Amino acid sequence: MLIFLYGQDTYRSRDELKKIIEEREKASLNWFNFVRIDAKENELEIFEQIRQIANTVSMFNEQKLIVIESILSAPEEMQKNILDLLRNKNIEKDPNTTIIFWTDEKDAKNEFFEYLKTKAKFQEFKLLEGNQLRKWIRDYINEQKGRVDSSAIEKLIECIGNDLWRMKNEIDKLLNYSNAIKLNDVELLVKPEIDLNIFELIDAMGYKNKAKALKLFNQHLERGADEFYILSMIVYQLRNLLLVKSTPITKLKLHPFVIKKSLQQVRNFTWDELKKIYYQLMTIDLRAKTGKTDINSALELFLTSL
Repeated sequence: MLIFLYGQDTYRSRDELKKIIEEREKASLNWFNFVRIDAKENELEIFEQIRQIANTVSMFNEQKLIVIESILSAPEEMQKNILDLLRNKNIEKDPNTTIIFWTDEKDAKNEFFEYLKTKAKFQEFKLLEGNQLRKWIRDYINEQKGRVDSSAIEKLIECIGNDLWRMKNEIDKLLNYSNAIKLNDVELLVKPEIDLNIFELIDAMGYKNKAKALKLFNQHLERGADEFYILSMIVYQLRNLLLVKSTPITKLKLHPFVIKKSLQQVRNFTWDELKKIYYQLMTIDLRAKTGKTDINSALELFLTSL
């Protein structure tokens, strides 16, 4: 079986990926063989893993699961080789093998993309808007056994937008404060998405000024800011820079001030630099949330490696 998880809303696509992995592991009565590969880092390993699966017959109905991330970032020749292998071996019909392709690339709708969209179980995760976003917020709070006023939901959207990574962190913080979230709680504890100090930190990163970047980071900590909040704000602005780099200004749904600052900052980064930094930060976020790294140390190391 082939599964293709795609789209800008990486929170929901990551959540779906996690659920699929847990379901496959729980449902497997036999041996469970799980491999996770990042196409940006391990191009040869991808091809070798798929080739081995295609050419190996399991005697014990061993369930195999391969997760391949950012496949559309792999070189075209590598994508072509994998595509040929998938077509020739009909892996999508193998009942004991599941390959999940996960990606957040927005513009790489090439032959590989079209093949997966046709042959795989395809799920696109668009950024939530309007009532869908309101429903997600209310459902998440209900799952945490909390309550929320409609006015508080509107304020959360006003401050955070549709960044579900940050939305989750802010809601968790609010629920720790009160199990019933009201408008006053949001106004007290949630800062709007426009954070001038974050812009200054991004500026320091763009100019490769490690000392200033570290100083600003520590200032945030001294003011009591949560490390995950700082990370979410940096990621938020990097996403804005990627959007400004790739989208006509008239189509951007951002605050005018954010657009103005982003246009100034984006000149200091190449497209590849932005993608690399974004990937590094998402890796820090994932490893920190799974207990594999200390977020404070990881962010300091990241800033010193600029």
